[in-house]
Parts: sequence; C-alpha cells; structure tokens
Amino acid sequence: MLRQIGTSGFMHMKTKASYFLAIFIILLLSACGQSDNNQVSQPSTEQETKTESTVQETSAETDSDEDAKRGLSGKKGSSEDTTDSKLTLSDREIKVYDGHLDTVVLIYMVGSNLESENSLGTEDLHEIGDAIKESGSSESGVKILLETGGCKKWGGDFDIDPDKIQRFEVGAHELSLKDELELSNMSKPETLADFMNWGVNAYPADHYDLILWNHGGGSILGFGADEQFSGYMMRLQQLKKAFEAVDRHFDFVGFDACLMGTVETACMLAPFADYLIASEEMEPGKGWYYTNWVKMLLEDPGLSPEKLGRQIVDDFASSNEKSNDIYTLSLIDLKQVGKVYDALIDFASNADTAMEQKKYATISKARSDARSFGDGNYEQVDIIDFAERSLVTGKEDLKKAVSDAVVYFKTNMKGANGMAMYYPDRNLEKYDQMLGLFDTLKFDPVYTKSLSGFCTIMAQSDDKTRSGSGFSKKKWYRQEMARLYEQDTDLGLPEKLPYREVDGKYVIDITPEQLDKMTYCGLEVWLDTGEGYMEMGVNIWGDDKDDDSITANYDNSWVTLDDVFVPFYMQDLGMRTDGSAYEYGYVPAILNDKDYIWIRVEFIQPEQGEGWATVQGYWIVEEMEEEGGDGIRNLKQLKAGDTLDYVSFLHEYGSTDSKPCQMGDRVTVPEEGLKVGYLLMDEPTTIIRFLLEDVYKNTYYTDWLPAGS
Repeated sequence: MLRQIGTSGFMHMKTKASYFLAIFIILLLSACGQSDNNQVSQPSTEQETKTESTVQETSAETDSDEDAKRGLSGKKGSSEDTTDSKLTLSDREIKVYDGHLDTVVLIYMVGSNLESENSLGTEDLHEIGDAIKESGSSESGVKILLETGGCKKWGGDFDIDPDKIQRFEVGAHELSLKDELELSNMSKPETLADFMNWGVNAYPADHYDLILWNHGGGSILGFGADEQFSGYMMRLQQLKKAFEAVDRHFDFVGFDACLMGTVETACMLAPFADYLIASEEMEPGKGWYYTNWVKMLLEDPGLSPEKLGRQIVDDFASSNEKSNDIYTLSLIDLKQVGKVYDALIDFASNADTAMEQKKYATISKARSDARSFGDGNYEQVDIIDFAERSLVTGKEDLKKAVSDAVVYFKTNMKGANGMAMYYPDRNLEKYDQMLGLFDTLKFDPVYTKSLSGFCTIMAQSDDKTRSGSGFSKKKWYRQEMARLYEQDTDLGLPEKLPYREVDGKYVIDITPEQLDKMTYCGLEVWLDTGEGYMEMGVNIWGDDKDDDSITANYDNSWVTLDDVFVPFYMQDLGMRTDGSAYEYGYVPAILNDKDYIWIRVEFIQPEQGEGWATVQGYWIVEEMEEEGGDGIRNLKQLKAGDTLDYVSFLHEYGSTDSKPCQMGDRVTVPEEGLKVGYLLMDEPTTIIRFLLEDVYKNTYYTDWLPAGS
C-alpha cells in the first residue's frame, strides 16, 4: 500500500546563511570547471545537510509577565489581574472629535520594508480611498484612523514623514493629519497603546476595530518589525500589555500580517476583543484587500462585526485566487476560545499519559505529518489536522471546540482548518521563550508539563546527533521521561542504509514498525564536474510501494531556469483544496555581484492536465535572518538586466571537505523574466544518496549511488 512520508524534516535543510555571507565574494572569482573526468572519489557521508531554522534567537524584551496575569475565562488556569504594573503613556491633551461616531477603524501601520521597498502600505491606502470615493460616504458615521511609522521611506503618493509618528484621518486618496509625535519604536507596546488610547479618546464611538499592519512572526515572535529601530518584533506578552493599558473593548482585532492565526494569539486577545481575524499561514505580499469591506462598512455603519469579518475573509480569498497564491484567513470568535483552551488542556494531559505509555512515536509522527506553516520555521501546526492524526484521547472535543471558534474561514491549502498552535518539531532553542508566554497567559501547568515531556524525548537524540546543545540541563527537561525512552530512540537501523536494485529502481528494506516511525525522506544529487562532485541540491522524496520497503527512482531530471540547470533545495510540498499538488523551494544565487539571495520557485500540478512553475521572487538572505524576514511578504522581484551567479558546493576528488563554487556561467534576467523548467540532463555523471529521518531525529543515509541505473 502507498504511504505518505512526512516532509517537515526538509524544511530545515537550509544552507547556513552566515557561512555563505562570509565567503560569497570568493564565488565571484572562481567557478566550477566541467570536464569529462570520471574519477570515482565521492563526497563525504559526513557532509552536513541539515541546519537550523532562519528564525534567529534574539535579545528582544520578553518580560517576566508577573505583571500581566489576566487569564482566560474557563474552568482551568484562569486568574484575575492582581498587579498594578502599567505602561507609561503620554498625558498630553488631545483634540476630541466634535460628535459621536458609529464605528472607528484604527490602522496601526508599521511600514517597514513592505512600504519602503514595495509601497504596499500606500497601495492599501489607495484601496481604502477607492472605497470612500465609490461610497460617497465620507461623513457616514465611520472614521478610519491611521498611525504611520517604522519605515525609512514612504511612497510619494501621500505626504508622510518617515522621521515622525503621524496620525491621520483617511479620506478619498488623501490623508488629513490630526496628530504628530517624535519618532518612536512602533514595535514597543507603549507606542501601540498610546495610539489606541488616542483613537478611543479623541473619537468617541459605539464600536472600535483595530488592524495591525506589518510583518507577523506567529506565537514565537509576535508582530511588527520597525526598520527605523532594532527590527525586533513585539511579542505576544508585550501586545497583551498594550491592550491592558486601553480601557476599551474592540469588536475585532485583525492582523494584516503573517502567521498570527494561532490559539496563543486568540488566548491573549480574548479579554480585549470579540473577534480575531488572522492567517495561519504566511500572507501573500499584498495582504488584505480593503476596498469592498470598507465600502460595505461606510454604507452600513451598523454592520455586525461577524458580517464585516466574513467580508474581509472573502475579499482576501478572492484577491489571492486571482494571483494563484497559497492563502489562509480566519474569523475567530474569541468568546469561544475558553472552550478551545479547556479542550487543549485535556488533550495535552491525555498526550502526556500516552507518552508515559510509550506512544511518543505516534504523536511525533502526527506532528511531522500535519499541516505546518511558515516553511516549518515557526513551529506552528494546524490544531485540527494534528489532533486528528495524533490518536490522542480527547481529539474530537478539541476539533469541535476549534471548529466552533473558527466561525468563518477560507483557504486553498489542504490540511489548514483555521487555527494553528505552537507545538515544537525541532527548534527547541525557542521553547524557553514559549514557556514565558504560557506563564503570561496563565496556561495550566498540565499543558507545559506535557509539552516539556515531548521536548525531552526529542532532545535526547538532539544532543547525540545534531547540535549538542545540552538540553538535559534545562529546567523543563523531565528526567523521568528521558529514562523511560532511553532505549527507544534506537530503531535498530544502521546509519548507512543497505539497499538493493529492482528493475532499475533502488529499494530500501525496512520493517513496517520502522516505516511508521519515519518522518522524512530526501534525495541528494551531486554532479561530476571533472574536478570533483558539485551539489545540485536536495529534493523531498517518497514513493514506497510496500509495508516492508521504500522504493524510489531518479531519472536524471532537475530544475532549470531559462533551460540552465541550477542548484535547487525543496522546502515544502502539499495539496491544495482543488486537488492540485504544489511544491516549492529555493535557488541560491549572487545578485548583481552584491547580495546573496534565495530565489523562490513554485511548481503546481493540477489533478488533470499540464502543470506549471513560476519564480515567485527572491529573499536577500541577510534580511531573512531578521525577525519576520523570511515571510512571503518580504519577497522582492527580479528585474530585467539583473545578473545572477548560481551558488553551489564543490567536493574535490580526494578531499574530505566541500567548498563553495559557482554553478555554470553568469546569467542576465531577460525582459520576460526567468522561465522555470524541469528537464532531463544529457548523459550526466551524477551520484545520489537517499536520506531518512525518524521521529527521534536520527538520520540515515544510503551509500552514494549512480543515478539512472
């Protein structure tokens, strides 16, 4: 029978950016030669292929959170706010709007590179302007208020000063300045709280909505990267402090930002708003579409928050269907989140019991196979998909609670169901930080005990086979759980996997029990250049036909850009709701003799008919190391005339090390852009090896094998 092999392991198989940045100048001075020398020396099996996530550890403020103890309503883990600690806000006089409004929409626009490089904020303001112009309702009882900052350069369509914090009323393609302050960090809770207080005090209204516009980093990193300051994002703990400083309840809080559709975000906001509008996945570059829903609100100021939220979700989905982008957006009823919390605590308790009964492998496999988000770098997984796969008692209650809370949701991504959660898969370095968040949110200790047990089992192999980080010294490390699994992390497979050839395909014999514990299969391809072996890249692979073996075939096909073979590293693959399959990855290159970049390439294969592939843009790797820097909204577009030098590794004959090199000749981007292909190489001399990873993060390899046998 055919089985699905998980892919999450590959999401972290990224070449270390810091290493490339230190040596990329060398690449411009030397390229790999390609001759017909067919010596048989091969790359070392010790070649490193798995590296850490691009989500970097920072020294950003995370707060002790003893001053933020407002808990969830519900039977477990709730408490009253017992502290007096508050943010220090401005006490200056403000001018109050003469009248009373139906609805005020507050937009907190941290411009960042989204505006300075792509004018995406300016574009959204024009969408709002279109709505005001089309409705003819500038005095409808609705005011849209905007705060700008966090950006080195604003688009020229509006008179916005990047060296000030400015507050405007938004009109029909015009902004009316209402307040101005000295420049301050928009990633600080004080700045956000001051804007919210100004809005609710200067503009009396029956209803208030808040939109947080910028980058999102999920439950780990939070929201908002101010490029005028450190670039650190506002953690959920800090967002909570900002809302606690405002004496007003919001109809909805929306994140026009990536990855904020999580249960942790919902729990944080539950005391302060009725609804959360946010995305599980990274948002496409253009983010929300504003014209339709703003026009609807202007024409009907009494519109219910749920109807308005549904329109926001519909508009977002429609705009991204046109561009064929992957998308998710949810309208979450925060009054239902207490039930989600209760079900989550019960689920965690039952998961802990299951792990004590030696069922870690089932839970870990479920986590690896379930729909994750943000290329797997943010440790967020869809709650319903994970619960369904986990076989943990209480999963049905958890699924129902989430379904009841997600009152409206649209996606084209199979496995996404509207609400994600933090559940670690490999980046244990962030777990301490998340424990601080759970403490702030007053999560029941049962929850963190269960998570710590899961992390403890995962950490055993980590110390042996990967980073040697010494997690066993952490306070959260559960020694009794480690002892329970001390003998279980060895599946009895040799590190060097035996194989056999059957009808031109390679077969790895493996027991059903071992196969059930595999979470990742990969294929590494190297090309003989005459000087050594050059890395072509890594592809996710899995084509097993039996319960007792894994079979695969490689036919010497590889990724091309304008018919030129390029290094390619697959990051993820999955299914869309229309039945089409997708996969995407990156091509490393040097852009214009200056920047080391990753060119993002996506392949789409419909259920029937021909597939297609596109270049979605590129990231500058140095910027990816900033918080939130690897989001889809950070993609930049190649321009005609740009030069590209594709980057790879060369493992010279007889050497035990690999060195960076240039693959092929320099190319110039044509007027029509780069065309993506997947072509058969003409009589190459390639070698391949297959990689497997199990639920305990042990890695296994085959020998180097001749391709196309």
